[in-house]
Amino acid sequence: MKPYRLHIFVCQGKRCASRGSEDLLEALKDRIKMEGLKDIKVSKSGCQKVCKETDIEGEYSPAVVIYPEGVWYRKVAVSDLDDIIERHVKKGEVVERLLHYRMVK
Repeated sequence: MKPYRLHIFVCQGKRCASRGSEDLLEALKDRIKMEGLKDIKVSKSGCQKVCKETDIEGEYSPAVVIYPEGVWYRKVAVSDLDDIIERHVKKGEVVERLLHYRMVK
């Protein structure tokens, strides 16, 4: 397996899937490929449990996590992908308005 600079996981748990995470995953894969970012891996994940941290079901979904930084984003929509790719993936800046949790500051 070739090394990747970043590995992006898009939650496909029940709540996230009901809020468009499947479309989000495919759109992200397409954008990464279009941008020619061969050192970025995009994968689906099982439930990341982000949505369970609120009393309102699905308030935080869909969820996306980027490793190795361990940056967790919440309520990500296809329209947010420009910011995530341009700012986080290309420049290493966290998109604060979507931030749920950061393992390392």
